[in-house]
Amino acid sequence: MVLTIHALASSLAQPVFGYLRDRYPIKSILWLGPLLGAALMPMVGPANSVLVLSVALLLGGIGIGSFHPEAAVVAGSLIPERRTRSLSLFMFGGAMGLALGPLICGAIVSTWGLSSIWVLAPLYSGLIIFLYQFGKPPAALFERDRKKKAQSLSQMLEGRVFLAFFLFLVCSLRLVPNMAMDKLISFILENQGASAFEIGMTQSVFLFSASAGMLLMAFRFKSGHEKAFMIACPLLGIPLMLVLGWEGCPTWLMTLLLIPSGLILWGTSPAMVSYSHQLFPNGGGVASAITMGMAWGGGGMIQAKITSHFVALDVPHQAFHAIIPCLILATLGTLFLPAVATRTQPQSEAVEAT
Repeated sequence: MVLTIHALASSLAQPVFGYLRDRYPIKSILWLGPLLGAALMPMVGPANSVLVLSVALLLGGIGIGSFHPEAAVVAGSLIPERRTRSLSLFMFGGAMGLALGPLICGAIVSTWGLSSIWVLAPLYSGLIIFLYQFGKPPAALFERDRKKKAQSLSQMLEGRVFLAFFLFLVCSLRLVPNMAMDKLISFILENQGASAFEIGMTQSVFLFSASAGMLLMAFRFKSGHEKAFMIACPLLGIPLMLVLGWEGCPTWLMTLLLIPSGLILWGTSPAMVSYSHQLFPNGGGVASAITMGMAWGGGGMIQAKITSHFVALDVPHQAFHAIIPCLILATLGTLFLPAVATRTQPQSEAVEAT
């Protein structure tokens, strides 16, 4: 229940702040949101009651979710003609945080105990304030947003509300393996008698591979291929799920397959966000919320049903096979999404990072 509060707070905060971002741009959310998350999330360690723990996770989740829409729009607008590349760099940072976070927290907990995690709060908060002082995005970007008239949700989506909902469904199905992988790894290795450290290291293989995939996207991706990636990558993930779901799959092979899984299934996810920005150019914040917050939450809910079912049957590896229909449906759904032309902004609107 407590973890659900955190997950829902983070996921549901994104559409709210995405809408507010497109209607009333608030540039300070870029640092206020992470600051709130950095200050409160480490408080889960010394929390001495369920109430305190729930409040820390709730407000921390809101802080984390609130800045994503604004940050994604800023990242994509810095290099508009290479939107997917700049978004890949932004999301690379998030993936690296997910990979390094458990290692850092695990080292602190094993050395000084769970309650000592609070020491990360002033460290992270100080780092965010430092970045705020020395790494501000160009002011011209926010000035341009402030000059725009306030829009309704329908205007942000250009009246295509059903298309936005369909995109949410497609992306949710596409993200099911991303959300399920670390849980399934944990259950499978736990059944094999692996230690918590071994489980954490194996999970990190997937997350570091995802980071590497995003880094490759940042340097090698060619604009205009977003929809093609959304079609091809789920298909490439199907044979990986087939082998991972094999009952006799040895641990070394499972660990090895986590590398292409992370590269293909998670590392290419910036293409979805970039595609949504091009599909709904008037509502970048809402588009980001659909493909980053809501879709990740939707994928998490689907994988939770799949994972819990097969874990209850004591055959967690078979969940990989149950994920395959999700990837097939995501591919078929993408085929029905409209093609988008790469939009190059006039030079007067392009924001140069100087």
